[in-house]
Amino acid sequence: MDIDLYSYFYDLVKQIPKGMVTTYKELALALGDQIASRAVGQMLAENPTPIIVPCHRVIKSDGTLGGYNHPFGTNKKIELLESEGIKIKNGVVENFNEIIFKDFKTEFPLKKLRNDEQILKEKISLNDVNYDGIVAIDGSYNGRTIYLSFVKIDENLKILDIKNYKDIVNFPYIPTYFSYREGKEIIKFYDGNDLLLIDGNGIMHPRGFGLASFVGVIKNIPTIGIAKSHLFGDIFNDKILSGNAQIGWYIQNRYISPGSNISMESSFILIKKLFKKGDPIKLAHIYANRFMESEQQRQ
Repeated sequence: MDIDLYSYFYDLVKQIPKGMVTTYKELALALGDQIASRAVGQMLAENPTPIIVPCHRVIKSDGTLGGYNHPFGTNKKIELLESEGIKIKNGVVENFNEIIFKDFKTEFPLKKLRNDEQILKEKISLNDVNYDGIVAIDGSYNGRTIYLSFVKIDENLKILDIKNYKDIVNFPYIPTYFSYREGKEIIKFYDGNDLLLIDGNGIMHPRGFGLASFVGVIKNIPTIGIAKSHLFGDIFNDKILSGNAQIGWYIQNRYISPGSNISMESSFILIKKLFKKGDPIKLAHIYANRFMESEQQRQ
């Protein structure tokens, strides 16, 4: 499950033959999910080895060129494409349907991750277990570097301990796949038996297996997702439902859902109590930003 999606993606781009082009959508489908189209654009923009990884051969689905991360921008992209025999008129690739490349050799890694999730999802428990303390977690990013803060608190939001870590992430931001970007980092650095409060979703997720569930199942500890935005479910007063099943709570403009190893009711009671003193995720975010700023100043 630990995949370097950047490297996998750049290997896909290398498959595009000279004299042919592909699209953001086709590359996303080769990764295993069209929802990754925007991430495709981001990874192309971050391509560390243009020409070797021929990102100039990636265009939009309507045949227009799209951007190109080069000091000379689109003009350089046109120059490279025309040097490979591709004809361009008024910013559009001619004979687009005849030279589009779709035959990627791929194992569809995002599809594989979704299949693996179905196995892990069966291990979610919404039964309460004992834990040692409470830790709020959030991360800040500078490019591909994540700065994670683990802030241990009591039920009055008093800070008991802070641990900071930084790392290079090998998975871009893709909606509904956040577990493989930030979850892997949390799992890598956390070792303990605390209840983790995580900036993301638990079971309140289109596949029922968000970031907090991912961490809770793999580490076998209690986790609660505290999300800032509404990803999934219908809100009725303070409850969030999927069909007739409750999947979370709406508390003070935050979307709360158990990840694993804690009940729906206990999630509500604890978060309601904490929110009387403040927002634990906001607190962790402050320390993650401070950590990032201090590390950048040291460089």
